[in-house]
Amino acid sequence: MSEQISSTTTFPATMNGLFGRVRQSPTLGEIFESEDLSRSLMEAARWPNGPECPSCKSVGAACKLTTRPGLWTCKACRRCQYSATSGTPLHGTRVTIAAWLVLYHALEVRKQRLSISQVSHKLNVSYLTAKSMLRRLDQMKAEMPEMADRLRSQLIDLSGTREGVMPGIARM
Repeated sequence: MSEQISSTTTFPATMNGLFGRVRQSPTLGEIFESEDLSRSLMEAARWPNGPECPSCKSVGAACKLTTRPGLWTCKACRRCQYSATSGTPLHGTRVTIAAWLVLYHALEVRKQRLSISQVSHKLNVSYLTAKSMLRRLDQMKAEMPEMADRLRSQLIDLSGTREGVMPGIARM
């Protein structure tokens, strides 16, 4: 009498923790389609030791706000609200974090040389937005090289390739 385990099968409380961690890490496609996964990847690149308050520089005193995804507040100074893009060249744009990651992956991991028109067409943004995106990514690499390197290495790890070529995935 064998019983199959379905996705709705409940396990004893001691086993839930074991099976909850079996799920593989998300693929690049899942990250590029999900704003939440993209945001968590950006947060990990920005704050490797956890969220850091831009005002008082405290680490570990952050609290996620439930009213707006990706927004943090500092419990230590109670002065500011911030996100993973606050204080970066990506701050204040209306472009989704997933779109930033798609472009950064194409430029840094796949080493594509994209024109402004190509970026505009592929990401479905205006020409001026594409121009601004390329400029801001260059600015981020110059001003925040540690964050850019962490983001690049995370994207390389997720793509499962070495520097450059991604077999089996169509060009952006």
